[in-house]
Amino acid sequence: MRNRYPAFVGAGIAASALAGLVIGVVAAGLVAALGSAGLAARGITVTLDLGDFVQMIAGGQTAMPHPIWWRSSCPRHSPSIPPCQIKETDMRSFIARRLLRAYSRRYGYDTTYLEIMLKESPAAFFKFAAAMKAATYRAVAPVEAFYAAKLTGALAEDCGPCAQLVVDMAIGAGMAEQQVTAVLRHDVAAMTADTALGFRFAEAIVQRSADDDACRDAVRARWGEKGVIDLALALQIGRIFPMMKLALGYARECRRVTVAGHQIDVIKQAA
Repeated sequence: MRNRYPAFVGAGIAASALAGLVIGVVAAGLVAALGSAGLAARGITVTLDLGDFVQMIAGGQTAMPHPIWWRSSCPRHSPSIPPCQIKETDMRSFIARRLLRAYSRRYGYDTTYLEIMLKESPAAFFKFAAAMKAATYRAVAPVEAFYAAKLTGALAEDCGPCAQLVVDMAIGAGMAEQQVTAVLRHDVAAMTADTALGFRFAEAIVQRSADDDACRDAVRARWGEKGVIDLALALQIGRIFPMMKLALGYARECRRVTVAGHQIDVIKQAA
């Protein structure tokens, strides 16, 4: 009994630490969630946001710490590879892959290009995760202005799937279907003031219009410098995804964009 007791206590401490780590990861994901994407893990369904959760497991300031007991129990595969790095990478990739597939099911969006990046270059994928997080950032700009800018950016680079994803996200965030349709049709007369301002700002940037300064100043006058930053991130970060999809060779599908089941005649450039 005397020899078994320390081992028993050590095992108990290790199990408690592992349980705390798992609970901490799930709790952090739940607190950070801005949208919904089901992640089934060992029969448990949780609701997480793709950008928040992938960024959380990507490393950096949100990296999960390695307890001493974990480090000491992991074999060193190579002098150049830190203890547990291989196991940690496998775990992060497994979670990220499950989340990507849940996201794909929810929005009907093909995430193959992201899964290939994750498979072939996990380090690149987790660096790219910062863009996923940045794409959701909104401090002061209203939902309508934010998604008007984001959708305009998607339309500038995409012929269907990515634009449809933004449409579904906009409606899910509370933007009225009529406003989403107005952006797709470039129908400024049908837009609210917030939608029109977000759209005009984004369109001026995409078209490199001579009145981009005037549009920027209008955004700044209404929502301050933070508003300009919100819309700039929505517009430009949103364009990265279709561009990456194209560069990796997976932008092979064009399809009609729908709003509430109705196909919309999309206008790519303002008259």
